[in-house]
Formats: sequence, structure tokens, C-alpha cells
Amino acid sequence: MNKNYILMAVNKAGKNVYIDEVPNGKQCGCFCKECGGELVAKNNGKIKVHHFAHATGNDSIQCSQTALHILAKEIIAEERCVAIPRSGKIEFYSADKVELEKSLGDIIPDVFATVKGRAFMVEILVSHAIDEEKLDKIKEHRISCIEIDLSGKTFESKEDVRAALNNPCNMKIIYDDNSRLIQERKEILLNYGLKLKIYRGGIVICPKLCSYVLTYFCEDCVFGCKENNSFMRCGFILPLVLKPNLRVVFNIILKNNTVMFDDEAKRYNDSHFGWKATEAVQRAYISRSF
Repeated sequence: MNKNYILMAVNKAGKNVYIDEVPNGKQCGCFCKECGGELVAKNNGKIKVHHFAHATGNDSIQCSQTALHILAKEIIAEERCVAIPRSGKIEFYSADKVELEKSLGDIIPDVFATVKGRAFMVEILVSHAIDEEKLDKIKEHRISCIEIDLSGKTFESKEDVRAALNNPCNMKIIYDDNSRLIQERKEILLNYGLKLKIYRGGIVICPKLCSYVLTYFCEDCVFGCKENNSFMRCGFILPLVLKPNLRVVFNIILKNNTVMFDDEAKRYNDSHFGWKATEAVQRAYISRSF
């Protein structure tokens, strides 16, 4: 296990405080979050690293790891910038809301963030990685989750921790719920979507445009799913036996396994069924003219 400087403590009011936010020495009035012991602030020097130390001199590994864990979560909540999994990659987004240690019943994620109305989890690894039991619970909640690994590293300041939290090299995707959404959408379209024969590289009548279009337009469509080289499946109109949330899906493109946020989907569909649709119909007409 890695021993770190204790950069975070708890004051008498029960608030988490950073080493440079308190008076020097015992006047800081701070305590260790892990063991409850009295701390002394050593933040008056210009050469040595500013840090807390136990008044008894017993600075354990567990105490420093707990302090690092708290500081990492506080930084994410302060900046409201979270890393989330998207199409197999990790991307950074400004969160609508960030909550620390939010109880979801059977699981308490380190960071629970809402990005454009969608929930995400962030776990901070300092000493204990996510085990199989917790992973199963994350999957049951169907919330995408990444893990940021801060273990085995020494941090001398808040800036050091912040840099590590923003480094994709320290991150891995634990669970990406988009993969489930994509698979469900594909199964629905293949089982219930209108079966359209591919003729001369296109579909004779697109259910939405009521025109002949080339297959590239269908494959790029949120309603389209290619069954094989002979047939496309269209989900523009799905049977009422399906639940509304399964019928009305406008944000998944199966061709490149992409799940869009609502604002992205609106922009995409406005162009796809706007100028792209006009272009597709024209290109289809030209292709059939020869």
C-alpha cells in the first residue's frame, strides 16, 4: 500500500478542509477522518510539502489513503467535470449535478453525477478496487461507471490530485450501459422492425420519406438496422405491444454503435431528415436513372 501526505482533514464543524485552508499548527482544530485523531497543520513552510500530521506522530497508511479519497471526491464536486464512457471511449463533460456518497439503496457510489439528464458513477480507487459484488449491483442499476486509479502514487498538493483525476491514463470503464441500450435496440428492430428488401443498393420505399433511398441513408438512420446484405429493418413504425420507451427511440445509431444525448440526437436528426434526406433522394434518383 502507498502512504501519502495527509492533505485533507475534518474541522470541528465536521466540514472537510484542505491543508492550505486552515491556520498552522494545532490551531487548525482538525481531526483525521479515518481514525478521529487530532491533527497538526504543517502549512507554514516554503520548502517542505504542506500537510497534516497526527499530534501523536502516528500517521498510518490508512489515514493518508482516506484523506486522498476525500480530496479526490471534493475536487470532482467542486469542478463538476466528470469523465464518462461513450462509445467505448472516455470523454469529459460538465455535469448538471454532482453528489458525493449518494445512497442508491444497495450501493453508494463515490461520485454520482447527472450529465444532460443521464446518470453516471465515478469510483475512486485508492486502496480497494471494485469487486464482483459491487460490479453486479452497478449493472443492476444500469448506470455507466468509470474507475479512476490513484493507488500507488504520491501526491504533494491539490493540483497533483486534480491532474491525476483529469488524466485518462488513470481511468478505465467499469460498465457502459450504452452497450445494453444498443443491444436492446438491435433486437427490437430485428424482431419487430419492418422488413425492407435491398434492391439495386437501396430501399424502394422509405417508410418516412416515402421515396427510394440508398442503403447508406438507412444505415445512418436512428430507425435503421441492417439485417444482412438482402434486407434492412426499419423501426419508424413499431407495434403497440412494445412499451412506449422501446418504440420511441431517436438517439441510437446501430451502424457505429452510438448512443447520443438528446441535444445531439435533435441536431443529428434535423440534418438527417433535412438536407441529408434531400440529398439521399436525389442520389437515389440519379442512380436509378442509369
